Amino acid sequence: MADNAAPPATKRTRTTSDRTRDIKTVGFLGISDYGFGQLECLASRYHVAFASAKRKAPAHASGLDIRLAEFCKERDIPYLGSVDANSQHLVELASKTDLVVIGGYDGILKKPFLEAPKHGVINTHLGMLPLNRGCFPTLWAQLHELRQGYTTYLVGTEIDFGPVLELYEAPASLGGLRDTNRSVYDALAEAAVARFPSSLERFEKGDALAPCDGQQAYHKKGLPNNGWISWFWTNTFLRRFSLALDFAPYLPGRARLQEGGLEISVSIEATEKSEVAAAGVCPGTVLELLCETSGAEEFTVKTREGVARCRLRAGQVPAQGSVLSSGRPRVERGTTEEVCAHPVDLEFASDALPLDRYSQATR
Repeated sequence: MADNAAPPATKRTRTTSDRTRDIKTVGFLGISDYGFGQLECLASRYHVAFASAKRKAPAHASGLDIRLAEFCKERDIPYLGSVDANSQHLVELASKTDLVVIGGYDGILKKPFLEAPKHGVINTHLGMLPLNRGCFPTLWAQLHELRQGYTTYLVGTEIDFGPVLELYEAPASLGGLRDTNRSVYDALAEAAVARFPSSLERFEKGDALAPCDGQQAYHKKGLPNNGWISWFWTNTFLRRFSLALDFAPYLPGRARLQEGGLEISVSIEATEKSEVAAAGVCPGTVLELLCETSGAEEFTVKTREGVARCRLRAGQVPAQGSVLSSGRPRVERGTTEEVCAHPVDLEFASDALPLDRYSQATR
């Protein structure tokens, strides 16, 4: 959020239901995989007064800003690069549009900007609102065993909350214990782009927007357990945790050798429950190296419930018989503690994270 708040723009009449919304000029903020598809749709229907990149450049959006700049040049769209949307200049630009669409902007928009476009600002959030508000919605839906989906809504002053234009519920098979989080994100992004033209048509026709009500939950920034794996978790949760954090180009779960503390990144490819497998061996023990038979850097690890087949994603393959520590590293006295916004108990015994600690009042 910017410190230099822009002065209020002239408030314009905004419709939310039962009136035709005349849209001729639009603005576009931010960029993402699905945002680029939305911009292509906007450019085919309206005059695009401006387009911007994100405020920052995360790894998963690498290269999109270059592609965006080239697209804008081809379509004669003023490209602003990375901007502070709350600046006076951006508020003035937005005040000359009928609608602004967020395509992946990574800043919090303040009231002057939100009230500048004639019909407001709409955003697509890759989570079902208001149950899945906040950061990394596809990740948290997978960890909580929630239905995946997205919400296109009219942005208000509350984060990820406003009148709903479309609430899309993905097939129940998406995510869960089958798909990596990257695959979930890509599937939702594809659906959001494909359905965006019909959403715009309904918005223009003046269709009433649905209230954003029901059970609420909010996730602030940060990864669960800072990405650290515990071999004392259930096999099902180990697999769920690994899939939820597997979002290329970012690495999935983290583990480290007890001796020497060497950190590695691993994905849990499969698990097997067994009361007799490696009986008497402590969870985290590397049981067998599979590199020679599988052709990949894979190995098995003893878990509380049996065995996990792991694939090395970064670092060195641990030696057979070595032990991988569980949970977040212990902090030595006098050193800076690793802050964790979403800790998971070392011996968490359920197959999915409970939603209770993230729940907010139902509206």
